Amino acid sequence: MALYTPKKNVRNWYPYEASLSIELMVSFVSTVEKQANESIAHYTSAHTATVHEGLDYETWDLDSIFGEYFPNLQRRSAFLTVWSFLEHQLDQLCMLSQAEKGFELSFMDLSGKGIDRSASYLEKVVGFQGLKNSQQWSVLKTLQRIRNVIAHDDGNLRNHLGKGKDGIQADMKKIGFLRGDDEIVVAEGFLSKVVEACNDYFKLIEKAISTSHQPELPAVSKVSRRMEP
Repeated sequence: MALYTPKKNVRNWYPYEASLSIELMVSFVSTVEKQANESIAHYTSAHTATVHEGLDYETWDLDSIFGEYFPNLQRRSAFLTVWSFLEHQLDQLCMLSQAEKGFELSFMDLSGKGIDRSASYLEKVVGFQGLKNSQQWSVLKTLQRIRNVIAHDDGNLRNHLGKGKDGIQADMKKIGFLRGDDEIVVAEGFLSKVVEACNDYFKLIEKAISTSHQPELPAVSKVSRRMEP
């Protein structure tokens, strides 16, 4: 989508692939937030005493629907989109690394899925160090747990018995911009933090790429000299 992109390879992955995609995600998040805020403002200024956008006051709590529920759906959907972008970028790097190094083993041959499988491939097969033993990875894993609750359980914070799910409230507090007792409510600012976390991890990988591509210093030859009397 960019007007100019150089040859696809591992060294070009961050400056010409991942970082440009981050710019797209920043713009995407900005658009989502603008739409959410405009929707709230439209409801505040344009609703009638009895109905708004086909929903009536007798059936629905319209203040809650248009002030929180719909914006929350938009932000949660956008979060899943950004997360898919993260997974795609890491998968792309795995495939570039395999092609460039001629590895027979693909990242898809490893167990697991998503960011866990890709990061394992980059560490264990490609040889990048420190990708999982980092603060950046810890943040992504926290976001992953929140993502899984949204993607697989519609954001519900309680199980079928009504008991709160272990650990997820602590994850929400750690990340910020999230609240809710029964379901996850996403506030403005969360999506920007997710994109920032993705970029922080990409920068960590870029550092590992740069380290792995540093030229080896030539060995210093030891020349023996005969001592003159």
